[in-house]
Amino acid sequence: MNEFQGTAVVVALFALRCVLPLALLFAIGYAMTKLANRWEKQEQGQPGSRVAIPLPMAGAESPATAAALKVPCWVYKNCDETKRARCPAARNPSLACWVALTWAEGRLPAKCANCPRYTGAPALAVGD
Repeated sequence: MNEFQGTAVVVALFALRCVLPLALLFAIGYAMTKLANRWEKQEQGQPGSRVAIPLPMAGAESPATAAALKVPCWVYKNCDETKRARCPAARNPSLACWVALTWAEGRLPAKCANCPRYTGAPALAVGD
């Protein structure tokens, strides 16, 4: 084997040992980035995928709010039996009515935003 062939073999083995793993590393990283970007675009395209549930604001409780929080939702709103049978809040009396509705519908209903039972509820701390 002459000197040129020996040098070519050493360079080829160096490329096989060092350059090829680096090239594979960069190729896998590029493919993972493209895949993550595609997943983010798909997630943004789905309706309701990142709906934020606004929490009630903590503040001074008015007497009307205190009274509204002590009675069940269906009594406070004077719901009849047929409406109560379909209501998630009546089926889950241990939960706050707005929590039961949020779990049932997947988002906070618009009718809850101005309700004294929702606005008068204590705010949840992060991690609760």
